[in-house]
Amino acid sequence: MKELSMLFIILGTLLVGSFQKEQIETKTGYLDLKEKSGIAIFSKAVSDSTSELGIVNMVNPSYRFDLGEESYSLWISEDNGTIMNTKDTHTIYRLSTSSVQEVNGFVNRD
Repeated sequence: MKELSMLFIILGTLLVGSFQKEQIETKTGYLDLKEKSGIAIFSKAVSDSTSELGIVNMVNPSYRFDLGEESYSLWISEDNGTIMNTKDTHTIYRLSTSSVQEVNGFVNRD
């Protein structure tokens, strides 16, 4: 009986650990900004964002995109957006409410 209990504990631990790992990992998409409208949306999002200094520990981004010579990581949800310049991983930038709506419209277009 004791051996059976240990087996259940080990299996439970393994299952929970693998489930949590799957929840954390996200697939990063690349946004190819060739259209003027996309470039304008993301340029405005970058320029209107507010910086938050400090060492950050983030999950994989939802998307990556380039503007000119700069590359960015993007985390976006329905209500919030965060970007990070890949050359400065110690600073994140919060998107404005209007930029979150515009970026969501761009990434969710048909």
